[in-house]
Amino acid sequence: MSCACLTPSWLEKVMLSIGAKDSELSNSTLSQSNTLEQHKNTTDIKFENDSELNPLSNQTTLVQGGFLYTADANNTVIADSWVLIKGSEIIAIGSSDDPIPEHDKLVDAKGKLLLPGLINPHWHESFVAPCHESADDSGIKPTAYSNGGDIAALGAMFGFISGVGQKLTLDEGIAIARWSMWTQLRSGTTALGDVGSANKADAMATAAIELGMRLRVSRWGSDIMLPDGTGNYKTIADTQEQTNDWVALIENWHEHSSGLVGAMPSVMGAFGSSDAQLLSLAEIAHKFNVPYATHLAPLKNERAAVEAVFGKSPIQRFDDMGLLTDRLLAVHTAYASEAEYQRLIATGVNICHSPAHYGMLGERTVSETGQLGRFLKDGVWVSTSTDGDISFIGGMCEAMRGAHLGHNEAQNCNTACPPTLALKTGSLFGAKALGWHDKIGSIEIGKQADLVLVNADDYRYKLGNHPLRTYLVTGSSHDVNSVMVAGEWLVKNGRSTRFDEAELFADYEKAVVSARARIGGPS
Repeated sequence: MSCACLTPSWLEKVMLSIGAKDSELSNSTLSQSNTLEQHKNTTDIKFENDSELNPLSNQTTLVQGGFLYTADANNTVIADSWVLIKGSEIIAIGSSDDPIPEHDKLVDAKGKLLLPGLINPHWHESFVAPCHESADDSGIKPTAYSNGGDIAALGAMFGFISGVGQKLTLDEGIAIARWSMWTQLRSGTTALGDVGSANKADAMATAAIELGMRLRVSRWGSDIMLPDGTGNYKTIADTQEQTNDWVALIENWHEHSSGLVGAMPSVMGAFGSSDAQLLSLAEIAHKFNVPYATHLAPLKNERAAVEAVFGKSPIQRFDDMGLLTDRLLAVHTAYASEAEYQRLIATGVNICHSPAHYGMLGERTVSETGQLGRFLKDGVWVSTSTDGDISFIGGMCEAMRGAHLGHNEAQNCNTACPPTLALKTGSLFGAKALGWHDKIGSIEIGKQADLVLVNADDYRYKLGNHPLRTYLVTGSSHDVNSVMVAGEWLVKNGRSTRFDEAELFADYEKAVVSARARIGGPS
Protein backbone atom coordinates (compact mmCIF):
# COMPACT_ATOMS: atom_id res chain seq x y z
CA MET A 1 0.00 0.00 0.00
CA SER A 2 1.98 2.92 -1.28
CA CYS A 3 0.38 6.05 0.07
CA ALA A 4 1.67 9.55 0.31
CA CYS A 5 4.42 10.65 2.63
CA LEU A 6 5.50 7.21 3.77
CA THR A 7 8.95 6.88 2.31
CA PRO A 8 11.71 6.02 4.81
CA SER A 9 12.49 9.73 5.15
CA TRP A 10 8.94 10.37 6.28
CA LEU A 11 8.92 7.44 8.68
CA GLU A 12 12.16 8.45 10.35
CA LYS A 13 12.65 12.18 9.88
CA VAL A 14 9.33 13.71 8.88
CA MET A 15 9.06 17.34 9.79
CA LEU A 16 12.18 17.12 12.00
CA SER A 17 14.59 19.15 9.88
CA ILE A 18 12.71 22.40 10.15
CA GLY A 19 15.11 24.84 11.90
CA ALA A 20 16.97 27.70 10.36
CA LYS A 21 17.71 25.89 7.12
CA ASP A 22 14.03 25.71 6.25
CA SER A 23 13.37 29.27 7.35
CA GLU A 24 15.50 30.69 4.52
CA LEU A 25 13.85 30.22 1.16
CA SER A 26 16.13 29.10 -1.60
CA ASN A 27 15.59 31.08 -4.77
CA SER A 28 17.62 28.81 -7.01
CA THR A 29 14.69 26.76 -8.31
CA LEU A 30 12.58 29.86 -8.80
CA SER A 31 15.40 31.52 -10.72
CA GLN A 32 15.63 28.50 -12.99
CA SER A 33 11.89 28.72 -13.61
CA ASN A 34 12.15 32.39 -14.50
CA THR A 35 14.93 31.75 -17.01
CA LEU A 36 13.15 29.00 -18.95
CA GLU A 37 12.99 29.62 -22.66
CA GLN A 38 9.92 31.62 -23.63
CA HIS A 39 10.23 31.29 -27.39
CA LYS A 40 7.62 29.37 -29.34
CA ASN A 41 8.50 25.68 -29.62
CA THR A 42 8.05 23.78 -32.84
CA THR A 43 5.60 21.47 -31.04
CA ASP A 44 3.31 24.35 -30.09
CA ILE A 45 -0.29 24.13 -31.24
CA LYS A 46 -1.90 26.96 -33.16
CA PHE A 47 -5.11 28.10 -31.49
CA GLU A 48 -7.00 30.01 -34.20
CA ASN A 49 -9.13 32.98 -33.05
CA ASP A 50 -7.33 32.60 -29.74
CA SER A 51 -9.38 34.69 -27.37
CA GLU A 52 -10.64 32.82 -24.34
CA LEU A 53 -13.75 30.80 -25.03
CA ASN A 54 -16.42 30.89 -22.37
CA PRO A 55 -17.39 27.24 -21.79
CA LEU A 56 -20.93 28.35 -20.94
CA SER A 57 -21.36 30.11 -24.28
CA ASN A 58 -22.80 28.70 -27.50
CA GLN A 59 -19.53 29.11 -29.36
CA THR A 60 -17.98 26.04 -30.94
CA THR A 61 -14.39 24.79 -31.05
CA LEU A 62 -13.12 22.28 -33.60
CA VAL A 63 -10.08 20.22 -32.59
CA GLN A 64 -8.86 18.91 -35.93
CA GLY A 65 -6.18 16.52 -37.14
CA GLY A 66 -5.33 14.64 -33.93
CA PHE A 67 -4.82 10.88 -33.73
CA LEU A 68 -7.87 10.11 -31.62
CA TYR A 69 -8.17 7.34 -29.03
CA THR A 70 -11.65 7.71 -27.55
CA ALA A 71 -11.41 5.08 -24.73
CA ASP A 72 -15.07 4.28 -25.39
CA ALA A 73 -16.64 0.83 -25.11
CA ASN A 74 -15.70 0.01 -28.71
CA ASN A 75 -12.09 1.24 -28.48
CA THR A 76 -12.79 3.67 -31.32
CA VAL A 77 -9.63 4.98 -32.97
CA ILE A 78 -9.56 7.68 -35.68
CA ALA A 79 -6.17 8.43 -37.18
CA ASP A 80 -7.11 11.84 -38.64
CA SER A 81 -9.96 13.06 -36.49
CA TRP A 82 -11.99 16.06 -35.59
CA VAL A 83 -13.95 16.72 -32.42
CA LEU A 84 -16.53 19.51 -32.23
CA ILE A 85 -17.18 21.13 -28.85
CA LYS A 86 -20.00 23.48 -27.96
CA GLY A 87 -19.59 25.18 -24.61
CA SER A 88 -18.46 22.40 -22.26
CA GLU A 89 -19.85 19.46 -24.25
CA ILE A 90 -18.70 17.27 -27.12
CA ILE A 91 -21.38 17.48 -29.83
CA ALA A 92 -19.83 15.70 -32.82
CA ILE A 93 -16.89 13.44 -33.73
CA GLY A 94 -15.63 12.57 -37.18
CA SER A 95 -12.70 11.82 -39.45
CA SER A 96 -11.08 13.63 -42.35
CA ASP A 97 -13.38 11.67 -44.64
CA ASP A 98 -16.40 13.39 -43.10
CA PRO A 99 -17.58 16.91 -43.87
CA ILE A 100 -15.94 19.47 -41.60
CA PRO A 101 -18.62 21.14 -39.48
CA GLU A 102 -18.94 24.87 -39.09
CA HIS A 103 -17.13 26.22 -36.06
CA ASP A 104 -16.11 29.43 -34.33
CA LYS A 105 -12.59 28.38 -33.27
CA LEU A 106 -10.08 25.94 -34.73
CA VAL A 107 -7.31 24.05 -32.94
CA ASP A 108 -4.82 22.36 -35.25
CA ALA A 109 -3.96 19.05 -33.54
CA LYS A 110 -1.84 17.51 -36.32
CA GLY A 111 1.08 15.59 -34.90
CA LYS A 112 -0.72 15.11 -31.58
CA LEU A 113 -2.42 12.27 -29.81
CA LEU A 114 -5.94 13.27 -28.80
CA LEU A 115 -6.91 11.46 -25.60
CA PRO A 116 -9.71 11.78 -23.06
CA GLY A 117 -8.82 13.71 -19.94
CA LEU A 118 -6.81 11.35 -17.75
CA ILE A 119 -8.36 10.39 -14.43
CA ASN A 120 -6.30 9.68 -11.33
CA PRO A 121 -8.84 8.21 -8.87
CA HIS A 122 -6.42 7.42 -6.03
CA TRP A 123 -4.13 10.26 -5.02
CA HIS A 124 -2.92 11.90 -1.84
CA GLU A 125 -1.91 15.55 -1.54
CA SER A 126 1.28 15.40 0.52
CA PHE A 127 3.57 18.18 -0.66
CA VAL A 128 3.78 19.75 2.82
CA ALA A 129 6.32 17.10 3.84
CA PRO A 130 10.06 17.77 3.40
CA CYS A 131 12.19 15.53 1.21
CA HIS A 132 15.34 14.04 2.75
CA GLU A 133 16.49 11.68 0.00
CA SER A 134 20.11 11.86 -1.09
CA ALA A 135 21.23 11.87 -4.70
CA ASP A 136 23.62 8.92 -4.23
CA ASP A 137 21.19 6.50 -2.51
CA SER A 138 23.14 6.67 0.74
CA GLY A 139 21.03 5.72 3.71
CA ILE A 140 18.44 3.91 1.65
CA LYS A 141 16.71 1.11 3.55
CA PRO A 142 13.56 -1.02 3.20
CA THR A 143 10.37 0.98 3.60
CA ALA A 144 7.52 0.12 5.93
CA TYR A 145 5.69 -1.26 2.88
CA SER A 146 8.33 -3.76 1.87
CA ASN A 147 8.54 -7.38 3.01
CA GLY A 148 4.77 -7.63 3.35
CA GLY A 149 4.33 -4.40 5.31
CA ASP A 150 5.03 -3.22 8.86
CA ILE A 151 1.42 -2.85 9.98
CA ALA A 152 2.15 -1.18 13.31
CA ALA A 153 4.46 1.43 11.80
CA LEU A 154 2.08 2.19 8.97
CA GLY A 155 -0.89 2.45 11.32
CA ALA A 156 0.89 5.00 13.48
CA MET A 157 1.97 6.95 10.44
CA PHE A 158 -1.46 7.05 8.82
CA GLY A 159 -2.97 8.18 12.10
CA PHE A 160 -0.54 11.08 12.17
CA ILE A 161 -1.21 12.02 8.53
CA SER A 162 -4.97 12.10 9.12
CA GLY A 163 -4.49 15.05 11.46
CA VAL A 164 -1.98 17.11 9.47
CA GLY A 165 -4.63 19.10 7.61
CA GLN A 166 -5.99 20.56 10.84
CA LYS A 167 -2.57 22.10 11.52
CA LEU A 168 -2.51 24.08 8.28
CA THR A 169 -4.11 27.45 7.79
CA LEU A 170 -6.54 27.63 4.89
CA ASP A 171 -4.20 29.90 2.92
CA GLU A 172 -1.27 27.54 3.45
CA GLY A 173 -3.36 24.59 2.40
CA ILE A 174 -4.55 26.29 -0.78
CA ALA A 175 -1.04 27.35 -1.82
CA ILE A 176 0.35 23.87 -1.23
CA ALA A 177 -2.58 22.14 -2.93
CA ARG A 178 -2.44 24.44 -5.96
CA TRP A 179 1.16 23.52 -6.69
CA SER A 180 0.62 19.82 -6.00
CA MET A 181 -2.48 19.66 -8.18
CA TRP A 182 -0.89 21.76 -10.92
CA THR A 183 1.78 19.06 -11.37
CA GLN A 184 -1.05 16.60 -12.08
CA LEU A 185 -2.99 18.94 -14.37
CA ARG A 186 0.15 19.78 -16.35
CA SER A 187 0.65 16.03 -16.80
CA GLY A 188 -2.80 15.53 -18.35
CA THR A 189 -4.83 14.63 -15.28
CA THR A 190 -8.20 16.35 -15.48
CA ALA A 191 -9.86 14.62 -12.50
CA LEU A 192 -8.38 13.56 -9.17
CA GLY A 193 -9.72 11.25 -6.49
CA ASP A 194 -8.46 12.30 -3.07
CA VAL A 195 -8.20 9.20 -0.86
CA GLY A 196 -6.98 11.13 2.16
CA SER A 197 -4.37 13.86 2.26
CA ALA A 198 -2.03 15.85 4.46
CA ASN A 199 -4.08 18.95 3.73
CA LYS A 200 -7.48 20.48 4.34
CA ALA A 201 -10.48 19.37 2.28
CA ASP A 202 -11.59 22.99 1.90
CA ALA A 203 -8.14 23.99 0.66
CA MET A 204 -7.96 21.21 -1.93
CA ALA A 205 -11.47 21.83 -3.22
CA THR A 206 -10.74 25.55 -3.52
CA ALA A 207 -7.47 24.84 -5.33
CA ALA A 208 -9.23 22.53 -7.78
CA ILE A 209 -11.80 25.17 -8.65
CA GLU A 210 -9.13 27.83 -9.06
CA LEU A 211 -7.10 25.56 -11.35
CA GLY A 212 -10.24 24.46 -13.21
CA MET A 213 -9.81 20.71 -12.69
CA ARG A 214 -12.12 18.09 -11.21
CA LEU A 215 -11.75 16.61 -7.72
CA ARG A 216 -13.43 14.11 -5.47
CA VAL A 217 -12.29 15.56 -2.17
CA SER A 218 -11.97 13.54 1.01
CA ARG A 219 -11.46 13.55 4.73
CA TRP A 220 -9.29 10.61 5.77
CA GLY A 221 -10.60 8.58 8.70
CA SER A 222 -8.12 6.67 10.85
CA ASP A 223 -9.01 6.28 14.52
CA ILE A 224 -6.95 3.24 15.60
CA MET A 225 -3.66 1.47 15.06
CA LEU A 226 -2.63 -2.14 15.70
CA PRO A 227 0.50 -2.34 17.91
CA ASP A 228 2.71 -5.38 17.34
CA GLY A 229 1.85 -8.51 19.29
CA THR A 230 -0.78 -7.09 21.63
CA GLY A 231 -3.93 -8.58 20.12
CA ASN A 232 -5.68 -5.26 20.76
CA TYR A 233 -6.01 -1.97 19.00
CA LYS A 234 -4.97 1.43 20.28
CA THR A 235 -7.27 4.41 19.84
CA ILE A 236 -5.39 7.33 18.28
CA ALA A 237 -8.16 9.73 17.20
CA ASP A 238 -11.70 10.74 18.10
CA THR A 239 -14.10 8.68 15.99
CA GLN A 240 -17.01 11.08 16.32
CA GLU A 241 -14.86 14.07 15.40
CA GLN A 242 -13.77 12.39 12.17
CA THR A 243 -17.38 11.37 11.48
CA ASN A 244 -18.48 14.98 11.90
CA ASP A 245 -15.77 16.00 9.46
CA TRP A 246 -17.24 13.62 6.86
CA VAL A 247 -20.67 15.18 7.25
CA ALA A 248 -19.23 18.67 6.89
CA LEU A 249 -17.24 17.55 3.85
CA ILE A 250 -20.37 16.28 2.13
CA GLU A 251 -22.50 19.27 3.07
CA ASN A 252 -19.87 21.71 1.78
CA TRP A 253 -18.60 20.00 -1.35
CA HIS A 254 -20.80 17.20 -2.64
CA GLU A 255 -22.19 18.04 -6.09
CA HIS A 256 -20.69 21.50 -5.79
CA SER A 257 -22.17 24.25 -7.96
CA SER A 258 -18.86 24.62 -9.81
CA GLY A 259 -19.54 21.30 -11.50
CA LEU A 260 -15.95 20.34 -10.70
CA VAL A 261 -15.97 19.08 -7.10
CA GLY A 262 -17.70 16.25 -5.29
CA ALA A 263 -17.17 14.53 -1.95
CA MET A 264 -15.66 11.10 -1.28
CA PRO A 265 -15.18 10.22 2.41
CA SER A 266 -12.46 7.66 3.02
CA VAL A 267 -10.81 5.52 5.65
CA MET A 268 -7.19 4.48 5.57
CA GLY A 269 -8.01 0.78 5.75
CA ALA A 270 -9.06 -2.15 7.89
CA PHE A 271 -6.03 -1.83 10.16
CA GLY A 272 -6.71 1.85 10.81
CA SER A 273 -10.43 1.92 11.59
CA SER A 274 -12.53 0.68 14.48
CA ASP A 275 -15.87 -1.06 13.95
CA ALA A 276 -17.56 2.15 15.06
CA GLN A 277 -15.77 4.13 12.36
CA LEU A 278 -16.60 1.64 9.61
CA LEU A 279 -20.23 1.63 10.70
CA SER A 280 -20.30 5.43 10.58
CA LEU A 281 -18.82 5.40 7.08
CA ALA A 282 -21.46 2.93 5.91
CA GLU A 283 -24.28 5.01 7.37
CA ILE A 284 -23.01 8.27 5.88
CA ALA A 285 -22.36 6.77 2.44
CA HIS A 286 -25.86 5.33 2.39
CA LYS A 287 -27.54 8.48 3.68
CA PHE A 288 -25.84 10.83 1.23
CA ASN A 289 -25.37 8.38 -1.66
CA VAL A 290 -21.72 9.31 -2.15
CA PRO A 291 -18.73 7.27 -3.33
CA TYR A 292 -16.25 6.32 -0.61
CA ALA A 293 -12.76 4.88 -0.60
CA THR A 294 -10.23 2.79 1.27
CA HIS A 295 -7.09 0.72 0.86
CA LEU A 296 -8.45 -2.84 1.00
CA ALA A 297 -6.33 -5.99 1.35
CA PRO A 298 -3.25 -4.08 0.15
CA LEU A 299 -0.46 -5.82 2.06
CA LYS A 300 0.48 -9.44 2.63
CA ASN A 301 0.94 -9.01 6.39
CA GLU A 302 -2.31 -7.14 6.97
CA ARG A 303 -4.63 -10.16 7.14
CA ALA A 304 -2.92 -11.81 10.11
CA ALA A 305 -2.70 -8.51 12.01
CA VAL A 306 -6.38 -7.69 11.50
CA GLU A 307 -7.60 -11.21 12.22
CA ALA A 308 -5.62 -11.27 15.49
CA VAL A 309 -7.58 -8.26 16.75
CA PHE A 310 -11.00 -8.53 15.08
CA GLY A 311 -11.26 -12.23 14.29
CA LYS A 312 -12.05 -11.38 10.66
CA SER A 313 -10.12 -10.58 7.53
CA PRO A 314 -10.00 -6.99 6.24
CA ILE A 315 -12.44 -7.71 3.42
CA GLN A 316 -14.80 -9.60 5.73
CA ARG A 317 -14.90 -6.63 8.11
CA PHE A 318 -15.96 -4.35 5.27
CA ASP A 319 -18.49 -6.85 3.98
CA ASP A 320 -20.09 -7.32 7.40
CA MET A 321 -20.50 -3.54 7.66
CA GLY A 322 -22.26 -3.39 4.29
CA LEU A 323 -19.36 -1.52 2.70
CA LEU A 324 -18.78 -3.79 -0.30
CA THR A 325 -20.85 -1.93 -2.89
CA ASP A 326 -20.42 -0.39 -6.33
CA ARG A 327 -19.72 2.97 -4.66
CA LEU A 328 -16.59 1.70 -2.90
CA LEU A 329 -13.22 2.53 -4.40
CA ALA A 330 -10.88 -0.19 -3.11
CA VAL A 331 -7.19 0.47 -3.65
CA HIS A 332 -4.27 -2.00 -3.95
CA THR A 333 -6.62 -4.98 -3.53
CA ALA A 334 -4.22 -7.83 -4.25
CA TYR A 335 -4.47 -10.11 -1.21
CA ALA A 336 -8.04 -11.43 -1.20
CA SER A 337 -8.89 -15.07 -0.67
CA GLU A 338 -10.63 -16.86 -3.53
CA ALA A 339 -14.04 -16.46 -1.88
CA GLU A 340 -13.31 -12.79 -1.22
CA TYR A 341 -12.17 -12.29 -4.80
CA GLN A 342 -15.48 -13.60 -6.09
CA ARG A 343 -17.37 -11.51 -3.54
CA LEU A 344 -15.62 -8.33 -4.70
CA ILE A 345 -16.68 -9.02 -8.27
CA ALA A 346 -20.26 -9.89 -7.28
CA THR A 347 -20.72 -6.69 -5.28
CA GLY A 348 -19.30 -4.46 -8.02
CA VAL A 349 -16.53 -2.92 -5.91
CA ASN A 350 -14.30 -0.56 -7.93
CA ILE A 351 -10.72 -1.86 -7.87
CA CYS A 352 -7.81 0.57 -8.27
CA HIS A 353 -4.05 0.21 -8.23
CA SER A 354 -0.83 2.21 -8.63
CA PRO A 355 1.49 0.01 -10.71
CA ALA A 356 4.21 2.62 -11.29
CA HIS A 357 4.61 3.31 -7.56
CA TYR A 358 4.97 -0.15 -6.04
CA GLY A 359 8.56 -0.65 -7.12
CA MET A 360 9.57 2.64 -5.52
CA LEU A 361 8.51 1.35 -2.11
CA GLY A 362 9.49 -2.30 -2.46
CA GLU A 363 6.02 -3.78 -2.90
CA ARG A 364 5.03 -6.79 -5.02
CA THR A 365 1.39 -5.80 -5.40
CA VAL A 366 1.16 -6.57 -9.12
CA SER A 367 3.37 -9.64 -9.30
CA GLU A 368 3.07 -11.56 -6.01
CA THR A 369 -0.51 -12.77 -6.38
CA GLY A 370 -1.32 -11.66 -9.92
CA GLN A 371 -4.76 -10.83 -8.57
CA LEU A 372 -5.01 -7.34 -10.05
CA GLY A 373 -4.18 -8.66 -13.50
CA ARG A 374 -6.70 -11.43 -12.99
CA PHE A 375 -9.38 -8.84 -12.27
CA LEU A 376 -8.59 -7.24 -15.62
CA LYS A 377 -8.72 -10.58 -17.42
CA ASP A 378 -12.09 -11.27 -15.79
CA GLY A 379 -13.48 -8.02 -17.19
CA VAL A 380 -13.38 -5.94 -14.01
CA TRP A 381 -12.88 -2.22 -14.62
CA VAL A 382 -9.61 -1.88 -12.71
CA SER A 383 -8.47 1.74 -12.65
CA THR A 384 -4.89 2.98 -12.55
CA SER A 385 -3.59 5.78 -10.33
CA THR A 386 -0.37 7.48 -9.34
CA ASP A 387 -0.84 7.21 -5.57
CA GLY A 388 0.76 10.15 -3.76
CA ASP A 389 4.13 11.14 -2.43
CA ILE A 390 6.02 14.12 -1.05
CA SER A 391 7.18 15.22 -4.51
CA PHE A 392 6.08 14.64 -8.09
CA ILE A 393 6.60 10.94 -8.88
CA GLY A 394 4.92 10.80 -12.27
CA GLY A 395 1.55 11.33 -13.83
CA MET A 396 -0.95 9.08 -15.50
CA CYS A 397 1.29 8.35 -18.49
CA GLU A 398 3.76 6.65 -16.18
CA ALA A 399 0.97 4.92 -14.25
CA MET A 400 -0.60 3.54 -17.43
CA ARG A 401 2.82 2.34 -18.59
CA GLY A 402 3.11 0.45 -15.33
CA ALA A 403 -0.26 -1.19 -15.99
CA HIS A 404 0.55 -2.05 -19.61
CA LEU A 405 3.98 -3.54 -19.02
CA GLY A 406 3.53 -4.75 -15.45
CA HIS A 407 0.44 -6.86 -16.03
CA ASN A 408 1.75 -8.29 -19.29
CA GLU A 409 4.86 -9.43 -17.42
CA ALA A 410 3.05 -10.69 -14.32
CA GLN A 411 0.46 -12.58 -16.36
CA ASN A 412 3.09 -13.87 -18.79
CA CYS A 413 0.99 -12.70 -21.73
CA ASN A 414 1.16 -9.58 -23.90
CA THR A 415 -2.65 -9.47 -24.13
CA ALA A 416 -3.19 -9.05 -20.39
CA CYS A 417 -3.19 -5.25 -20.61
CA PRO A 418 -2.76 -3.96 -24.19
CA PRO A 419 -2.38 -0.22 -24.79
CA THR A 420 -6.06 0.57 -25.35
CA LEU A 421 -6.98 -1.24 -22.13
CA ALA A 422 -4.20 0.57 -20.27
CA LEU A 423 -5.68 3.86 -21.51
CA LYS A 424 -9.09 2.89 -20.18
CA THR A 425 -7.57 2.10 -16.76
CA GLY A 426 -6.41 5.73 -16.74
CA SER A 427 -9.62 7.27 -18.05
CA LEU A 428 -12.98 5.50 -18.34
CA PHE A 429 -12.43 3.04 -15.49
CA GLY A 430 -11.24 5.81 -13.19
CA ALA A 431 -14.32 7.86 -14.05
CA LYS A 432 -16.52 4.95 -13.00
CA ALA A 433 -14.59 4.58 -9.75
CA LEU A 434 -15.35 8.22 -8.95
CA GLY A 435 -19.00 7.93 -9.96
CA TRP A 436 -18.55 10.26 -12.94
CA HIS A 437 -18.40 7.91 -15.94
CA ASP A 438 -21.70 9.25 -17.27
CA LYS A 439 -20.02 12.57 -18.05
CA ILE A 440 -16.24 12.04 -18.33
CA GLY A 441 -13.68 9.30 -18.98
CA SER A 442 -14.04 8.93 -22.75
CA ILE A 443 -14.43 11.09 -25.83
CA GLU A 444 -18.05 10.59 -26.80
CA ILE A 445 -20.91 12.77 -27.99
CA GLY A 446 -22.79 14.18 -25.02
CA LYS A 447 -19.90 13.92 -22.57
CA GLN A 448 -17.96 16.81 -21.11
CA ALA A 449 -15.11 18.15 -23.22
CA ASP A 450 -12.17 16.94 -21.13
CA LEU A 451 -9.33 16.43 -23.61
CA VAL A 452 -5.56 15.97 -23.64
CA LEU A 453 -3.25 16.67 -26.58
CA VAL A 454 0.12 14.87 -26.50
CA ASN A 455 3.13 15.64 -28.67
CA ALA A 456 3.54 12.65 -31.01
CA ASP A 457 5.57 13.86 -33.98
CA ASP A 458 9.23 13.11 -33.28
CA TYR A 459 11.71 10.29 -33.89
CA ARG A 460 9.92 7.92 -31.50
CA TYR A 461 6.81 7.79 -33.67
CA LYS A 462 8.37 7.49 -37.14
CA LEU A 463 8.41 3.72 -37.61
CA GLY A 464 5.44 2.48 -35.58
CA ASN A 465 1.75 2.24 -36.41
CA HIS A 466 0.44 2.38 -32.84
CA PRO A 467 1.18 5.83 -31.42
CA LEU A 468 -0.60 5.09 -28.14
CA ARG A 469 1.73 2.15 -27.54
CA THR A 470 4.71 4.34 -28.37
CA TYR A 471 3.51 6.99 -25.93
CA LEU A 472 2.94 4.51 -23.12
CA VAL A 473 6.29 2.79 -23.59
CA THR A 474 8.55 5.75 -24.45
CA GLY A 475 6.63 8.84 -23.37
CA SER A 476 6.28 10.85 -20.19
CA SER A 477 3.98 13.34 -18.55
CA HIS A 478 6.14 16.10 -19.99
CA ASP A 479 4.94 15.15 -23.51
CA VAL A 480 1.48 16.52 -22.65
CA ASN A 481 1.01 19.70 -24.68
CA SER A 482 -2.46 21.04 -23.93
CA VAL A 483 -5.30 20.14 -21.56
CA MET A 484 -9.00 21.01 -21.71
CA VAL A 485 -11.56 20.59 -18.93
CA ALA A 486 -15.25 21.26 -19.54
CA GLY A 487 -14.49 23.06 -22.78
CA GLU A 488 -11.83 25.37 -21.33
CA TRP A 489 -8.14 25.11 -22.23
CA LEU A 490 -6.37 25.07 -18.86
CA VAL A 491 -2.99 24.19 -20.35
CA LYS A 492 -1.86 25.51 -23.72
CA ASN A 493 1.49 24.47 -25.15
CA GLY A 494 2.67 23.38 -21.71
CA ARG A 495 1.68 26.56 -19.89
CA SER A 496 -1.19 27.31 -17.54
CA THR A 497 -3.83 29.66 -18.90
CA ARG A 498 -4.83 30.76 -15.39
CA PHE A 499 -1.62 31.03 -13.38
CA ASP A 500 2.05 31.83 -13.71
CA GLU A 501 3.87 28.62 -12.81
CA ALA A 502 6.75 30.41 -11.10
CA GLU A 503 4.31 32.32 -8.91
CA LEU A 504 2.50 29.11 -7.99
CA PHE A 505 5.76 27.58 -6.85
CA ALA A 506 6.83 30.70 -4.96
CA ASP A 507 3.52 30.67 -3.08
CA TYR A 508 4.05 26.98 -2.31
CA GLU A 509 7.54 27.58 -0.93
CA LYS A 510 6.33 30.31 1.40
CA ALA A 511 3.43 28.19 2.64
CA VAL A 512 5.45 25.09 3.49
CA VAL A 513 7.97 27.02 5.58
CA SER A 514 5.29 28.34 7.92
CA ALA A 515 3.32 25.07 7.91
CA ARG A 516 6.26 22.81 8.70
CA ALA A 517 7.20 24.92 11.70
CA ARG A 518 4.06 23.85 13.57
CA ILE A 519 3.28 20.36 12.21
CA GLY A 520 5.89 18.34 14.10
CA GLY A 521 6.16 14.61 13.48
CA PRO A 522 4.69 11.27 14.48
CA SER A 523 5.52 9.90 17.89
